Amino acid sequence: MRTTSELAEQFSLELTGTATLEISAVSINTQHLGENSLFIAVQGANSHGLDHLEAAIAQGAVAVLSDKQAQLSIPSLYHPNPREIAGLVANEIYETADANMLLYGVTGTNGKTSTVYFLRELLDALGQSSGLISSAFSRVGSNSLPADLTTPEAPRIHQLLSQMRDSQQFSAAIEASAQGLSRHRLDGLRFRIAGFTNLSRDHLDDYQDMDHYLGAKAKLFNADLTDKAVVFLGDEYSHSLYESISIPKVAIGKEYQFSFDNGILIISGKAELSAKIAISSLMAKNLALAIVMLLEDGYAPDKLERALGLIDTFVPGRLQRVSISKPAVFVDYAHTPAAVEASAKELSKEFDELTIVLAASGNRDSGKRPEMAQAAALHAKRIIVTDQHPRDEDPARIRSELISGLQGFDNFEEVADPGAAISRAIELTPESGAVLWCGPGHLKYREIRGQKIAFDAIGIARKALGDD
Repeated sequence: MRTTSELAEQFSLELTGTATLEISAVSINTQHLGENSLFIAVQGANSHGLDHLEAAIAQGAVAVLSDKQAQLSIPSLYHPNPREIAGLVANEIYETADANMLLYGVTGTNGKTSTVYFLRELLDALGQSSGLISSAFSRVGSNSLPADLTTPEAPRIHQLLSQMRDSQQFSAAIEASAQGLSRHRLDGLRFRIAGFTNLSRDHLDDYQDMDHYLGAKAKLFNADLTDKAVVFLGDEYSHSLYESISIPKVAIGKEYQFSFDNGILIISGKAELSAKIAISSLMAKNLALAIVMLLEDGYAPDKLERALGLIDTFVPGRLQRVSISKPAVFVDYAHTPAAVEASAKELSKEFDELTIVLAASGNRDSGKRPEMAQAAALHAKRIIVTDQHPRDEDPARIRSELISGLQGFDNFEEVADPGAAISRAIELTPESGAVLWCGPGHLKYREIRGQKIAFDAIGIARKALGDD
């Protein structure tokens, strides 16, 4: 807990109003405020935080940190860019650094959620009760909390960590997105080990090219943030990143080797272990990264082998089979060309033919849409193009951009309504085949014109199959 005057002095802030007001919580989002909170009011996608001041006060805000100087009804602190200090301020208020929590971070384009999920599972199996902060959900104690962002705003991360500490969880696995690293959301944290999965096209609406995108990811492997790096050498960008890292580092593909065949996962090289485990070859790579991260943290191979026999390898919304009857239906969060191709390739090895239901989100890198369709066409018998999160874009235009990538692939249909699209895909697919629905994954909503509309893809798919 800190007072407004202490915060003003420590961070060189201009204070207007009561100087000795005690602050016990902090948030950028009004829904995460509580009694005696500091509300950080900054510009959002559609409005400024000060536009929601009365709602913040109603939720318990007693002071404001903002980039606007104005006469307000509660004490205010001024900083020209509050996001730059939000994590450090939250660290002071929640005293998260003093808890000495063991933090593990994972970045990359695809596989982050699965890797942090496996890290948490392994840590729990090793007797190290662990929390989780991921794009699928956050785990605090025995509670699963919904996720708003892949990497939450900095005050929310510190709030979650303080809640984990209160639940006797003294370690946590955290997804680190490029935007999270660029926008100071991980400030005030210290990672023991950080892992890198891969890099492929995504978010080029935020980053002007792949080099800048990689540069954003590379911020995680800085001595100010992380002690040691583990890189999976699976693409050209991972090799480039590995060479650029100056902190202690190892790589899968260098100091460690990895193989997965007939359900046997083997790690060799610097340490040796093997385990028979029910998992897809796609997910096995993410599990291998989690294992090597813990090997580098000092856990013995034999203990990790025993832990692998105890963990749950099911990751919500990640190549998740949702069907009981046939054909087999899978829902996946794949929303990049590489992720679509990897998931489709995985299923094409197992089933006679594959139908892909494909959609893309609005207000996101539009250049990847044709590439997603091209990736789908590599392994699909047929493709159904549909809608997902059009956000502020015309959904017909998004579908058209996907279809532009299907030149030379004639077996496709355009079905705008995603519920009708999955039904059509199931209708067209024989019992020996599979349906892959790319995009919705674990999400329980669709975002349309600023509104989040309830939408349970898993439930809709099961209903279409008659499995509900």
